[in-house]
Amino acid sequence: MAVKCPNCQHSNPDDTVYCGNCATALTQAGPPPPALTKTLESPAYVLPKGSLIAEKYSITEEIGRGGMGVVYKAEDMKLARKVAIKVLPEVFMADRERLARFEREARLLASLNHPNVAAIYGVEEAGGRRFLILELVEGETLTERLGRGALTLEETLEVCSQIAEGLEGAHEKGIIHRDLKPSNVKITSEGKVKILDFGLAKALHDQTSETDISESPTITADMTEPGVILGTAAYMSPEQATGRLVDKRVDIWAFGCILYECLTGRRAFAGATVTETIAAILRGEPDWDSLPAGTPGNVRAVLRRCLQKAPKERLRDIGDARIEIEAPAASPSETAPARGRFSLPWLTVVAAVMLLAGIFIGRGLIMHPQPPSSPSVITSTITVEPGHWLDGMLAEFERPTRTAMAISGDGNFIVYSAISENPGPHAKPQLYVRPTDQMKARPIPGTEGGISPFLSPDDRWLGFWSDGKLMKVPAEGGIPAPLGDVLRPFGATWGDDNSIVFSSKSESGLVKVSANGGEPEILTSFDRERQESGHRLPHFLPDGKGVLFTVVRHPWDLQPRVAVLEPTKRQWRYLLEDAADARYVASGHVVFLRQGKLMAVPFDLDRRILTGQPVPVITSIMQTLNTNSAANYTGAGQLSISDSGWLVYAPGGIVPEPENSLVWVDQKGVEQHITSLRAEFTGARLSPDGRWVVYKSGGRLWIYDISRNTASPLTSEGWTGVAIWTPDGKRVVFPWTTWWMPNLYWQFADGRSAMERLTTSETYQEIGSWSPDGTTLAFAESPPEMNYDILLLDLQTRGVRPFLSSRFDENQPEISPDGRWIAYSANESGRYEVYVQPFPGPGGKFQVSLEGGRRPRWTRNGKHLYYRWRNQVWIVDVHTESGFSLGKPRLLFEKSGYANSYDVSPDGQRFLMVRLDESKSTPVKEMILVQNWLEELKRLIPSGKK
Repeated sequence: MAVKCPNCQHSNPDDTVYCGNCATALTQAGPPPPALTKTLESPAYVLPKGSLIAEKYSITEEIGRGGMGVVYKAEDMKLARKVAIKVLPEVFMADRERLARFEREARLLASLNHPNVAAIYGVEEAGGRRFLILELVEGETLTERLGRGALTLEETLEVCSQIAEGLEGAHEKGIIHRDLKPSNVKITSEGKVKILDFGLAKALHDQTSETDISESPTITADMTEPGVILGTAAYMSPEQATGRLVDKRVDIWAFGCILYECLTGRRAFAGATVTETIAAILRGEPDWDSLPAGTPGNVRAVLRRCLQKAPKERLRDIGDARIEIEAPAASPSETAPARGRFSLPWLTVVAAVMLLAGIFIGRGLIMHPQPPSSPSVITSTITVEPGHWLDGMLAEFERPTRTAMAISGDGNFIVYSAISENPGPHAKPQLYVRPTDQMKARPIPGTEGGISPFLSPDDRWLGFWSDGKLMKVPAEGGIPAPLGDVLRPFGATWGDDNSIVFSSKSESGLVKVSANGGEPEILTSFDRERQESGHRLPHFLPDGKGVLFTVVRHPWDLQPRVAVLEPTKRQWRYLLEDAADARYVASGHVVFLRQGKLMAVPFDLDRRILTGQPVPVITSIMQTLNTNSAANYTGAGQLSISDSGWLVYAPGGIVPEPENSLVWVDQKGVEQHITSLRAEFTGARLSPDGRWVVYKSGGRLWIYDISRNTASPLTSEGWTGVAIWTPDGKRVVFPWTTWWMPNLYWQFADGRSAMERLTTSETYQEIGSWSPDGTTLAFAESPPEMNYDILLLDLQTRGVRPFLSSRFDENQPEISPDGRWIAYSANESGRYEVYVQPFPGPGGKFQVSLEGGRRPRWTRNGKHLYYRWRNQVWIVDVHTESGFSLGKPRLLFEKSGYANSYDVSPDGQRFLMVRLDESKSTPVKEMILVQNWLEELKRLIPSGKK
């Protein structure tokens, strides 16, 4: 039944407290009407610490509870980042229509990418419940900050300017917050403002009434229809309070309430109850005299425009509020319309002076023409974010092995990949953006774990590699979109046709994919007749005129070649020998790296031919060119050049080969040197009796006699990986090749005969371990464009059969001393962990490590398993008396400066490790920026292009 207002005769719903037309009270006393007190069922869903949601989110702790659900802090196990998980209320789950609407809204909200808006990562379902996965924002809410009193004027303008920026970005996408309030605004320790729960009021369309008015939303049925009361009472607009249709101006009203509260420390519309608060909103005015005396006139004007009760008279766009409060402060008594007024006589005088000045200046220019001057070349140093260093899939010597930087086409900003100087066990790199006219960089949201950045031709999008996937994200940050699986990045480039060409493995060709996603297309397959084993480091030529790329003869090729792929044919021809990482620049040159030097040569773009001889232009640019690891060797240089002619690079020349040493390390981390011999030691493994060590150095295997302190080469020069001993200690098994994919060989340790081939495959292989009786060899193989699988070689028949194969990496197999179990590492959880399962099977698997693990090693008695994780060494007790069980992992020690590969002494009490040469492991913390570098290049090497 409708209720007529005694004052204006307006018809109101029967549960209305105040008239929607004139705000006259319609009830004399009693509790607020149902529309103001409707609540959701209290969430009873409790997630204890350690609970796993959707098999990838591990609950850490509860951090909030309210009508919209319970909020937990959690760890995303796959992306190794902290997130917030909102568990939706039970009453919400029973309504299919509501659920469908929520999922539609959530998808819309997930598209909202803005640095001042906390992101929605996705929606998950588990155990019959829905979970929102949200960005975890650390810091204090604006409510908590206001609990200590009003903000200063400077603090207010900084915080509210960022709030306005976030609202502006959302409104441009047609998204309204509808429940903006101080408790939905967080301020990080760095002063960054993030708006929380953006649009969730509409997505969930139910909230709970609380005793605190600032947390007291008032809800009725469907908030998208007229007649609905929605929002928090103290910050609701008049149209929300009276149930009218709402638009983005409800957010502008709430913004005004927040701006007022920041300046005064008190609410613009206060009341002891929800009813009184709404009455103040509908009929009252803020106490304008409470504003600080120094409040600028433009800020006062913005406040009044935001808090106009009639939506038609309210400020139309939050962007106008942002512009106004960011403008230079007007005097407190000055109003916005008064700024910039001049009398007509003054305007006449100014115009006349300007006209005369223009005439004289124009005459001067005509009478004395000046030749245009070339812009000067300016060199400056850019420091990486404090406490970080450049990262591009770090090698063991802490130098990036993938290009870690990209400069925008106009030279206005640089994107780079960096990692913390003291990374913890879960630390990952992050992409940062640094405007070239500013001193500070900021992390790019959505690029956690990202390396190898590259930009779209219009600089609006950023491509990168993270966790085995090629990704893209808006250049300002947001929710990343995966474009496909890429095992290891070996270069990528974004073309004018909105396609991306990339190389995904050291032994693969080039692949093309649309930047909008879709099926990848193979562009090149390396030519064995020309002794090619990989194509990498692609760079588009302008206007689709082809692709420059690097060709290697084998994974450790120290003198690769540069080729050009014809635009309409799947054919390529060589341009340069002893060259890598070539790219075309706007001056009409191709620049490339040759042994750590930047070279330049004139290039005819239309005919795609060189028109001169290469000349060195910069003598030392960091380049990865060594034999340490096929996965870490790329030939990539640390440089990027803008279309406008700016160059950014990291100096340093060829990344040096380390001079490492062999050491013993006990279970407390105490180190003892074995020998004074120093070389590029990697992959050291002990013989069964502990007397000998086989290690890799300089592309060949060596045998070291510990007692005599002598080393002698075992294999001829080529490429080899980590080797292991046969159980009887007489032979060594290893991957080896001269120019193609390494297959498995073995050879007597005393060198009495030539090496003998054990496997025949066109796929990359790595050694694993032997069964105790020496009849079966477990090893890992990486099929083209796929992850590692574990295979078994029968020594008697030389037959090979698969043991573990999936879409994840399974490698580093280690068979137990009794031959009944096999340990290995796999990344199915999103990071590498160590697992054990029966050997040769069948049977389920047991997870050994809990927070990351690789390279398992059994003790000789089979009672313990060791494993490594970053700089840590862990031990786990193993029980096999009745079935199989594991103890809790225990950290033995954490110590940096060791290579990843290691071995366990026969008594299980100490470890054979490789101490890295720290004198060559200085991380990269600076880049060199050269403005107008192409002008200098044209002067040094004329190309004929103007």
